Amino acid sequence: MSKNIVERYLVLKNKYRNYDTKYALKRMQAFRLATQELSRKGYEVALELLGSINFGIVDPTSDVDCILLLECDLHKDQSCCPAHCTNLSFVKTEISKFVLKRLAPETFNIDYLDSINLKYVEEKIRTETVLGDETLYCLLFYRNIGRPVNRPLFIPFCDQLEENHDFVKEIIPWAADALEGYLNTNQHRMSFNKYNERIRARGLSLPEGLQQELQAYMEGKTST
Repeated sequence: MSKNIVERYLVLKNKYRNYDTKYALKRMQAFRLATQELSRKGYEVALELLGSINFGIVDPTSDVDCILLLECDLHKDQSCCPAHCTNLSFVKTEISKFVLKRLAPETFNIDYLDSINLKYVEEKIRTETVLGDETLYCLLFYRNIGRPVNRPLFIPFCDQLEENHDFVKEIIPWAADALEGYLNTNQHRMSFNKYNERIRARGLSLPEGLQQELQAYMEGKTST
């Protein structure tokens, strides 16, 4: 069976996860606790984590790239909250403050690359107006390529989208193009070199299967 670029990415990600560092595990726990604390305050949020923490190869100074998923009634008719949204500003600040305090004295940047309002997603699914909606493409794309925190908050939406055959037919070529565009960036290629160096620095060797999978992925090849 042939593998497209998205499937190759998932295989590669899962293989690197076997090398989770203690810093990756500590950060995942800190982000989980941060979302639980926000829930107690009445703010329902989740995250998809990208970058080094997504692959588990984290050191104390590694930055964290986040996709923020939140329920915001103030802007439920918008796919993402505007920058001035008080809910958006509050949860970003609270997550960063909680995580950095818990993991002190580690210092690192937490960058929010995108946000999606789950109230908007809920309404689009309820009204069966999902086709052609790029925000919904992004939600399913992030779920497939990222590392989730508080997955139960948004996974029912992803499941419903995946059950819509017309929507899936739309998103597959879109997702492949999006990932191929990311693959062709120098930053993405350099990241894998960095991950491999960190694995070797721990006195571990890269198994041949992982090296072959990485090479094929970076070359954009398919296999049978």
